[in-house]
Amino acid sequence: MADLRFCAYQYQHLPLDALRGRWRDAERCGFDVLWNCDTVVEPDRPRHTMFDGPATLTMMAADTHHIRVGTLVSSMYFRQPVTFAKAAVTVDHLSAGRVELALGVGDPSAGAKASGTDWPAGERVARFAEFVQLVGLLLRQQVTTYHGQFYRCEEAETVPLPVQQPRPPVTIAAHGPKMLRIAAGHGDGWSSWGGYGIATEDDFYAVTADRSHRFDDLCVAAGRDPASIRHSLVCFPPLTPWRSVEYFQDMVGRFREIGIDEFVLYWPQTWGPAPREDAVFEEVTAVVMPRLRAGAGPAVRARTTVPMPQQRP
Repeated sequence: MADLRFCAYQYQHLPLDALRGRWRDAERCGFDVLWNCDTVVEPDRPRHTMFDGPATLTMMAADTHHIRVGTLVSSMYFRQPVTFAKAAVTVDHLSAGRVELALGVGDPSAGAKASGTDWPAGERVARFAEFVQLVGLLLRQQVTTYHGQFYRCEEAETVPLPVQQPRPPVTIAAHGPKMLRIAAGHGDGWSSWGGYGIATEDDFYAVTADRSHRFDDLCVAAGRDPASIRHSLVCFPPLTPWRSVEYFQDMVGRFREIGIDEFVLYWPQTWGPAPREDAVFEEVTAVVMPRLRAGAGPAVRARTTVPMPQQRP
């Protein structure tokens, strides 16, 4: 299992000065990675401030010193492989090798209709498979020619290559079996977030356990060691990580048992006023996260006896 990591997830939906303060706070609190998002609208509130993902990622890299930075996820709806790879390499150099990449089809509600970009459901996964493959080639070699069904390029140059070799780490967001297969074959990490319509924590846990087990099986089928690939979880409602210190510790321990080794955490009070969360946040970041990292050590991805839901498309 990969080393235990904790990540701060901060939408760029605040005034820029407030965002800069939040990014510095995330670094001060010892988070391993600082993520923003890729959307042209605020995902949860209409007519709300939302700055551009790539532009604010560049600011994140310039305004921090040690924390790794990335966008969770860079959406196929808004990005093209050649220009995306060039931008990723630029931020990798700007940050002295701190950039993390995360790729996904993207949520249509993040602005696909507004941007005039959408594809039939059956095409999205096939298109994404090519997107991942081409981005991987562009990040590893100086000149790339690629003729796919959906993406093509002729002698696309990546000069210079990334600081991180052979390329920056790539996490792939996946839930269904076809997407999980892509992540198992190409990702350095796999990201899951539960999903809309999951009402209880037990359901969230069961769905995540099912996906984690299926992902591990697909890694083995692809000739890869599941323990070599990061298993990342976005702690989305109904999870409430800042409810109490005890809750946070129990949450991490429970999901560690099914192979999760990275926890992506929204800032306190993201979902509504909850002042008590600030005190929990301070204790968790100052005391609990360092202690959990120090005690994580090597671990075995354990199978659980939780009944698994029906496989979803």
